[in-house]
Amino acid sequence: MALTSRSRAAHVLAFATVAACGLALGGGAAQAADPTTMTPIGGGYTLETLQGFGRAAADGASGPTVDIVVVPSSYGDAPADREENLVLAQQRTDEVDAACDAVVAAPFTGCTAVLAPLLNRADADDPTSSAMITDQTDGFFILGGDQGLAMSILADSPAEAAMEAAFNRGAAVGGTSAGAAVESRTMINGYVGDLGPWDGLRQGSSIIWWGDDADRERGLRFGSDRAIYDQHFYQRGRFGRLLSTLATSDARFGGVSKVGVGVDYATGIHNTADTTLARTFGASSTAVLDLESLSSPIAWVGPHKVLSTRNVVTHLLPPDSAGNATAYDLTTRTVTRAGAPVATPTPAPLTGPTVPGAAGAVHLGGDVVGGGSTAVVSQVVADATAAVAAGAQPRIVVLAASSKDKKATRAYTDALVAAGWTGRTEVVEQGRKSRVVLGGAAGAVLVGETPASVATALADPTFAAMVRTAVLTLPVVLADRHLTAGLGTWFSTKADPTETNYEDEAIANFRTGDGAWQRGLGLVTGSLVPSLTLDYRWGKLYDLGALAPGQVAWGISEDTALRIPAGASATVTGDGSVVALDPRAAQFWTGPNGAIGAANVLLSTFGAGDALASTARP
Repeated sequence: MALTSRSRAAHVLAFATVAACGLALGGGAAQAADPTTMTPIGGGYTLETLQGFGRAAADGASGPTVDIVVVPSSYGDAPADREENLVLAQQRTDEVDAACDAVVAAPFTGCTAVLAPLLNRADADDPTSSAMITDQTDGFFILGGDQGLAMSILADSPAEAAMEAAFNRGAAVGGTSAGAAVESRTMINGYVGDLGPWDGLRQGSSIIWWGDDADRERGLRFGSDRAIYDQHFYQRGRFGRLLSTLATSDARFGGVSKVGVGVDYATGIHNTADTTLARTFGASSTAVLDLESLSSPIAWVGPHKVLSTRNVVTHLLPPDSAGNATAYDLTTRTVTRAGAPVATPTPAPLTGPTVPGAAGAVHLGGDVVGGGSTAVVSQVVADATAAVAAGAQPRIVVLAASSKDKKATRAYTDALVAAGWTGRTEVVEQGRKSRVVLGGAAGAVLVGETPASVATALADPTFAAMVRTAVLTLPVVLADRHLTAGLGTWFSTKADPTETNYEDEAIANFRTGDGAWQRGLGLVTGSLVPSLTLDYRWGKLYDLGALAPGQVAWGISEDTALRIPAGASATVTGDGSVVALDPRAAQFWTGPNGAIGAANVLLSTFGAGDALASTARP
């Protein structure tokens, strides 16, 4: 976006580049009576995740070696790329072999990983290409790349049949990225057109291969029937995508949606017998999303048909610490922790943020200037124009948290004019003397571009007093980005992500205390996270839940705001979504890798026109 650390155009380009690179490069405990094990890995080929798969393969091995077959069908089927892809796939095969060797012990003498040359449909239809998948196979590992391509090659082929037979005999199936996606029979196959994570909560934004009919548009025939896996889950901001996919699956499957399982980069989890998720391994955690336990209602609202739902039960499962093993039952949709069941929560009434004592309408923006929508600013101008008609002076005061934000400040003043404001705009910068007074003005705009500048500005008693006066006395106020956050109970002082680190930061957000939280002004009830979907800030909501478990946290997407009239409930305006994270019935802990652990955190989503007054069905 024009006013964030990363422009929207650059963000879309970076997302497209990641996707293109993926296409070009391709890239335990005793088992129950049902011997099947899946180990979806959210991305990458880190040593810890490959070792996690090696252990799963060894769990059911008969010896003397742990025999693994590596499947490269996600890589690419162009004849010109065949030789290069086989070389790359062999390198990955060698990595799988070495990682497995490092963790297996007696009575095994080691591991043997071989590459199955399954790069196109002809390969998959030729039984000799999968002849190495035998009764002795203890596991097969599916490489990353393009899951749609992988299934167009494997579906209904002799290769898939051989893999299915080995799986049913007890061979563990594992895979990373696309190789994880194919492990659920209902499979997400990317976004529609140019849409991306910031559009994930829109109806129809994702391509879903359902797997409930006779065509080949599905995941593996023996993949999970209960779960839908999503990969690179925190890294690429895919909470919205999985939520909307689950909501769509509700209608597809007769009112019983699948369980969403989001596995992050460099992280994997065991699914045993398609009944139990447990033993997360790797750098981060696995998210579980459930729309059924509390009968989450489903509606699609606003100009872009954004998902509106309430009380989605969510859990974050990091690796276990001693004595605190955590498991999720896919059949009962319940969590067990340290051997004890965790009861399904009873949701408390959910009321949107309020601004106690405010005299006028307060708009809390997630980032409303610089994007494709003018809806929020137009509503602010309409409110200010009405205030003028009621006797207010035709002027809006812009309070800027830093004198370095001149470009941003100008963008807000320009946006007001473009939306029809014909009065004056007066700028007050923190730290600069000014004769501008707030009294009598029709409204104010609060501009805070960076967490650091907002922290500095709110520590200035003069500037903080002006903000407080504006919010409590003026007919209309628009707070945006980090000054939106600064009005709440807590706000993050951690720097915005950049073009080069935003995926790393999205993962880090799910680590306990990563937000470097500081007390806000407390003018708004609850804590607020702006630019939720564009900047992949879902983890900040969970971190806030752990920090302040008695208070709802609110995520506001770009091009979106909460409009809170004096004495009335908040309503969503703009083109995007607002997300409530309710931690009041949840349990939180920290995994041994620093990742947030959580059970029974409730998520609710709202779109344009939704009132945030209660848990009522949308």
